[in-house]
Amino acid sequence: MPSRPLTILLSDPHLKGGGQVRYVTELARELTRLGHAVYLGCKPDSVLVACARDAECRGNSPFAYRGGLRPRAWFGDLRRLARFIREVKPDVLHANGSQDHWISGLGNRLLGRPVCMVRTRHNTYAVGNSLPNRLLNLSWTDYQIAVCDAVLQLRISRPTFDAERMRVIHNGVDPKKYCSDAAARTRTRQEFGYADEHIVVGMAARLAEAKGHRFLFEAAAKLKSQYPQLRLLILGQGVLDQSLRDLARDLEIDSITHFGGFRNDIGDCIQAFDIGAQPSIDCEASSFSVMEQMATEIPIVASDHGGTKEIVRDGKDGFIVPQGTVEPLADALARLLRDPAQRRAMGQSARKRIESEFTLGLLASRTLEAYDEALSIHAKRRAT
Repeated sequence: MPSRPLTILLSDPHLKGGGQVRYVTELARELTRLGHAVYLGCKPDSVLVACARDAECRGNSPFAYRGGLRPRAWFGDLRRLARFIREVKPDVLHANGSQDHWISGLGNRLLGRPVCMVRTRHNTYAVGNSLPNRLLNLSWTDYQIAVCDAVLQLRISRPTFDAERMRVIHNGVDPKKYCSDAAARTRTRQEFGYADEHIVVGMAARLAEAKGHRFLFEAAAKLKSQYPQLRLLILGQGVLDQSLRDLARDLEIDSITHFGGFRNDIGDCIQAFDIGAQPSIDCEASSFSVMEQMATEIPIVASDHGGTKEIVRDGKDGFIVPQGTVEPLADALARLLRDPAQRRAMGQSARKRIESEFTLGLLASRTLEAYDEALSIHAKRRAT
């Protein structure tokens, strides 16, 4: 752990919310609570501007963070970064996306690399082995964090990354905020029209192909006649909204499927779940949604894609099934649908798993340990 309070520029190029923005916001709040000076680097109209206020950060520093060939925007951002480094004198530049990584990495390099450069890798998207990518990741970046081992292994399999300067730090949630609440469960189930006998399989995710909703729908179609108490609650919004509604109708499960849309009160909404589903087939790393449900004592049935299998222990906190399959998913759901005692036991196990391994406090403390390693590496590299 660092022996003194650090000054950190924590940056992200996204405009709207999502797992990556959630990570930046939660980490900023925890680091600030621990006495570190955190500034958020973001676009002027990003949701992170409000998050900086909510997290009581020192402030936010506006950048364009434009993708593509946009030299004017780049030069503007490089000037802003140089001014920020001169005036604030940060200890760490911590990037979380592509555009902010390039601006921070290149800008810091042009100034002689006075600041330690850290990047968190949040997804399983491929990174090419081009010369610019090797410069950015091997020469201009001191340390990289992967949010799960699946992301780490994907990165270090490429010559673009140095395994000696990477580590896994999973995301985390606040177990005090996400916990089983009987009153909230009753209220939420009444809102969605569920009776006591209904067993709700819930999914909280973007309505996107990567999340695998169609496999859940096909599994539900197989189970509907045997388990008439089955209900699906789909929370989230996205490009597949209408096509998923059409699919539910075509599979004749529209009568048991409720689309809840985007909800700000997701912590209350998941109280309605009896079983959580996460049948992702792409771009799933260290899911906040899965962690929230586990903290709420909800057993999880998830695919083995990405990092979810590192969070959910198969047979203890739920079940892990092969990605892109329907029969194994249906079988796992059926085991929980017919056994309320197993649902309770796995839900309790899931809660303990979060409390011991995936809290915001652990996310912050492990990140500070990574900063300490990164600062040491940075000092040695500058001296050579």
